[in-house]
Amino acid sequence: MVRIGPNEISFANIEVVKDIYGQNTEFMKAPIYDTFSVPPLGIFSMRDKATHSKRRRLLSHVFSQSNLLETEPLVREVIRRLVRRVGDSPELPLDMLSLFRRAAFDIVGELFLGQSFGGLDSTKQPDFLADMESFFINSGIQGGYRWIHKFLEILPVPAIRHFLTARDRIIGYGRNAFESYIDHYGRDSGRKDLLTKFITVKSDVGDDPLSDQEIYTEIANLVFAGTDTTSTTLTYLFWELAKHPQLQARLRGELRSTNDSYSDGIPEFKDIQNCSLLDACINEALRLHPAAPASLQRETPSGGKMMNGVFIPEKTVVSMQCYTTQRDPDAFNDPEAFTPERWMTANGSTPGMKALFMPYSQGTRACLGKNLAQMELKLITSSLIGMYDVRLAPATTEESMRTKDHFLVMPKGRQCNLIFSRVAKE
Repeated sequence: MVRIGPNEISFANIEVVKDIYGQNTEFMKAPIYDTFSVPPLGIFSMRDKATHSKRRRLLSHVFSQSNLLETEPLVREVIRRLVRRVGDSPELPLDMLSLFRRAAFDIVGELFLGQSFGGLDSTKQPDFLADMESFFINSGIQGGYRWIHKFLEILPVPAIRHFLTARDRIIGYGRNAFESYIDHYGRDSGRKDLLTKFITVKSDVGDDPLSDQEIYTEIANLVFAGTDTTSTTLTYLFWELAKHPQLQARLRGELRSTNDSYSDGIPEFKDIQNCSLLDACINEALRLHPAAPASLQRETPSGGKMMNGVFIPEKTVVSMQCYTTQRDPDAFNDPEAFTPERWMTANGSTPGMKALFMPYSQGTRACLGKNLAQMELKLITSSLIGMYDVRLAPATTEESMRTKDHFLVMPKGRQCNLIFSRVAKE
């Protein structure tokens, strides 16, 4: 998957760029644009290294493991509601894409906005989720078909105007929820959520604290970044587990050897965080079905950069994606197969696998929410597999689960129907 455009390069191997353009880099000096870099900027959209580093210094403490562990009761309560929803419909097809999405949405609501969105308690999709879908589709049009987007902008059609303004509403949700939180809890409530950490965050090196606008912009970005990424990973993980009943049994055995609370509730994170097969299953789902295979633009530093014999001028927008790197057959044997065991052998520590496995990106641009995502993935997987066998519903096929790229991936069938059966306690 190689994409090359004016002053924008997305590549898995820069040698491909050499094959097409040789040493000529004039093509990279045209004007640039970045769909995700529309002010007010959040940390995901900042291309400038110094600006990004300053914002990351302020936010990294918020996502520390110790802060996340303080929020575990809030996370576990949402998961308890998810398990209850599954248990209410035994032996019936459930659209787990929808349920996982609502659960992840409720979790980020609790942590970043001080309130659950009630996604698991409603049969209607929350408006925020509909706006998230519009935002990603809109961004894809703007990034890949700018002339079409310009045409849409001049059409006086209410439905199109509503579609194009999804991002404004997303920021508005963050602002309204932030203001409601301040009114209800104040600015130093001590509540065990992450919004409190945002409000009180201070820099160790004298950076200015976040303004209220910067806070609710970051929160709005984190809500949609932390919803579909986690729910998509869970959807494809459970789809794979449904096709491998023996793997489910092995995973259940590992989980029950460390915790026996499945008949009563949700396991504690400390009991399952180091389960090797659980880790391997999650890693393999992240490798084979990365939720964010698209590329976010980055900017080359002052003076440019020489890579593999090709000079890339300064201020050039480049990007990298993990979909192809995580399918490199030189590092991953039988790369299209779901094989968690690859992470439990000596091969799991080889430089090739480690270097090319980057579902959360790497370096200073690595995902701030990785620890939170891992907590959710492990707690939800262990809770459901600990209590239920899962199998495919007739409507869920290889074709229906083929991925469509809306910046984040989506199953072609836009759902994933699975059937859960309660497992007798051993």
